Amino acid sequence: MNFLILFLMLLPSKFLMVQEMQFTISASNKSITISPDNNIDTVFTLNKNEFIKNSFLTIHVSNDEIEKDWKRSFVIYDSSDNIVLSFTQMKDKNFCIKLNDLAKKLAYQQDYYIYTTAIPEDPKKAMSVRVARMLVCKLKIL
Repeated sequence: MNFLILFLMLLPSKFLMVQEMQFTISASNKSITISPDNNIDTVFTLNKNEFIKNSFLTIHVSNDEIEKDWKRSFVIYDSSDNIVLSFTQMKDKNFCIKLNDLAKKLAYQQDYYIYTTAIPEDPKKAMSVRVARMLVCKLKIL
């Protein structure tokens, strides 16, 4: 009898599926979907032939559970931890960079890293929060 009660108590929690945040990165007809827990070795590669005029590298965020008055941003860093480029926020949790801008700033065969952060929109609140950046993926230009 105790086993049945325990089973019935645990049953609902087993079927509650928590959806984790995901990033879908797209450019030049290819895309990958990454969750923050399994992205350590993820590399998004772009070939220099894919840098078509007026094309974009985009990131779409799914299941983002930040508070309403917070904003998310994405930035590309080089291997020396310097900021290279920031993504522009579009609507509906989409962020982008023109591939032409990437071609001007990024060197071929170098390693770059896309990170995301979330901070309060209120500047006073933002000053009181310690911002931790989260690795999205490694970016490589071939």
